[in-house]
Amino acid sequence: MISKETIFMYTASAIVVLFTVVYLYYKNIYSYWKKLGVYHLEPTFFFGNAKDRVLFKKSFHEFHRDLYFKFKGHRYAGYYLGRRASLVILDPDIIKCIMIKDFNHFTDRQTMKFRTSEYISEMLINLKGSKWKRMRGQLTPAFTSGKLRTMEHLVDICCNNMSDFLNENIKNEQGYELEMKDFFGKFTLDVIATCAFGVESNSLKDENGGFASRVSKFASLSIMKRLSLYIVLLFMPGIARFVPLSFFNMEVIHFLANVIKEAKKFRQSTGQKRNDFLQLLLDSETDLDKNDKNKSKDDALTEAQVVAQSVLFLIAGFETSSTLLTFTCYELAINQTIQVKLREEICSVLKRYNGKCSYEAMQEMPLLDMVLMETLRMHPPVAQLERVSTQDYTLPDSNLLLKKGMTVQIPVIGLHYDPEYYPDPYKFEPNRFSPDEKAKRSHYVFLPFGTGPRNCIGLRFALMSTKRGMVHLLKDFSINLSSQMTVPYEYSKHSMLLKAKDGIRLSFNKLSE
Repeated sequence: MISKETIFMYTASAIVVLFTVVYLYYKNIYSYWKKLGVYHLEPTFFFGNAKDRVLFKKSFHEFHRDLYFKFKGHRYAGYYLGRRASLVILDPDIIKCIMIKDFNHFTDRQTMKFRTSEYISEMLINLKGSKWKRMRGQLTPAFTSGKLRTMEHLVDICCNNMSDFLNENIKNEQGYELEMKDFFGKFTLDVIATCAFGVESNSLKDENGGFASRVSKFASLSIMKRLSLYIVLLFMPGIARFVPLSFFNMEVIHFLANVIKEAKKFRQSTGQKRNDFLQLLLDSETDLDKNDKNKSKDDALTEAQVVAQSVLFLIAGFETSSTLLTFTCYELAINQTIQVKLREEICSVLKRYNGKCSYEAMQEMPLLDMVLMETLRMHPPVAQLERVSTQDYTLPDSNLLLKKGMTVQIPVIGLHYDPEYYPDPYKFEPNRFSPDEKAKRSHYVFLPFGTGPRNCIGLRFALMSTKRGMVHLLKDFSINLSSQMTVPYEYSKHSMLLKAKDGIRLSFNKLSE
């Protein structure tokens, strides 16, 4: 019979051996950048350089901004997310090569292949190689200038509904106070619903905020699910394909999938056709293209692909536009002088066009463009971009060989706050985006929507709807800080997206006639 002492000795020895093996394994991994002679920060065991992010000590945006300035002075630097090595690119010229000049070496984004819904895996953002290229080509016609112009009157209807809502709720000189992300989330969903899917909606009239409320939770995950994601991402990426996890709230994804299926079913049963995003997808679906000899089998879309792109358009459009509107109003509420100047520009242009917010009128509002660009600089929707090398690649003007499969990161928020490119970066200064000022700096230090062939496909739609929304608001209302609003706001530490911890609370007042 084996004694307790012997069992203890063997157990202790096994634990020591296990920890030794794990330690040596991580020590070898964490020597990757040192062996290549690449500047890097000393990693922490298990966490790499991401401890503050994983333990929610910093928000996603704060973390990547701070990381950028720790690497400042280097063209690129090594970084460890758990045990995964990545290269952070700081040099605008190298960024240009990766995103545009040598794009064929970096066509893919970093994705985790969790065992999840095909609606997630078939989304454009998760596709790679030729499959991504084919899908991108099929979706691009939905966002041409001609298509956007046909949507303008639909956006204006939603803008009028938004103005009517404010007019009905502003009862006195104290104005009407709102949480902006919730308010603009409802407006944005109405715009997308009518422009992309032909569904009339007035979320602002929905007192329960049902649809908008559910969509806004698309990225809301419990702390346990977030920790589970990080554990798999950092320590066990190899088992991801067997784990039913997702960066999206799957209840919301399936809810939206059912909404899209119902819209699709209605059109097919009634024979109704519209000149919109959903119709573009339906016309590419297998059963509708079976008699089209000009299209190959690969050109046709499955129902899962139609639903996946529709859901992506809903949630991406919702997040991008509502966030931009929220923080534009926030900055204008703080910077009242700029708000007054912008209102004067808008009213002056509208007067020349008999009060109509026409396409031509929108082209004559340069300050509006500059205000939106400066908002995107200070409050970019995403903190960083990632690309994966699809083949071995030697970094320009260096001897550093990036192996196939290496992830490179573009620190968007760091570039946006670098005083080398934007003096006094914490000051809201729209004039930075005047033609003369833009000409003084690289195009690749301003990347709110990415750049190159894999940039945000819906950025023109987002800007068009945002600009029209701001015009309707500023011509009729003044925007002010709520007494409950703390400036500057505090980032939410539990969100990968740009989000204020306590929301953005502002108030609207009617302008005197």
